[in-house]
Amino acid sequence: MFEVRKSIKRFRDDPAWTYHRRNRDYLNTFNHDGYPFSLGPDGLSLRNLLQGSLHGREVSLFHLQAVKRSGRAHVAWPYSVAVLPLPRALPATAFTSRGLAPSGRQKRPALPRTPGWFRDLKEIGTRVVQRHSEDVDFAELINTAALERLMHKAQLGWRIEGNRMIGWTYGRKTYEDLLSLAETVASIIDGFPEQAWHWPQQ
Repeated sequence: MFEVRKSIKRFRDDPAWTYHRRNRDYLNTFNHDGYPFSLGPDGLSLRNLLQGSLHGREVSLFHLQAVKRSGRAHVAWPYSVAVLPLPRALPATAFTSRGLAPSGRQKRPALPRTPGWFRDLKEIGTRVVQRHSEDVDFAELINTAALERLMHKAQLGWRIEGNRMIGWTYGRKTYEDLLSLAETVASIIDGFPEQAWHWPQQ
């Protein structure tokens, strides 16, 4: 925890980054019915939002507390999130390392059910990654063994929401670790085949 606080201070004091301790307006730009936001059915709290640039890309980094209540008690699961822009909107798709979906949280939706339905794609790839998409063909196009190995090793989940990619992992990480997460998400985006960027609009 001490290392996380030190990390926040380093980035907060760096003029290359814009810092907000809390930012509800930014949190509300996301659809909360998809990962990782859906993992907090009884409340969400965004903290320590840092916004800046990573290799010429806009990037937003933050900690997310996802709350689940049970009677008078409640638990708050911590997540670390990196958000990067995409060159264009792509089909709603979520790939999640299985280690990020323990049994108590598996039933939360990976993707919003609006504007359309999505499928749990068990027929492609391996069991180390869960895949959901509103467009099965698109998910098959971008799914590779190398991508699955990378996600499994990094214990990473990501979700496409319009023209941005939301990458996330469990725990309250340092911002150096969050930058590493953002770089991994950027490498996933850059690894999409050229055909993905010409995919028909829904």
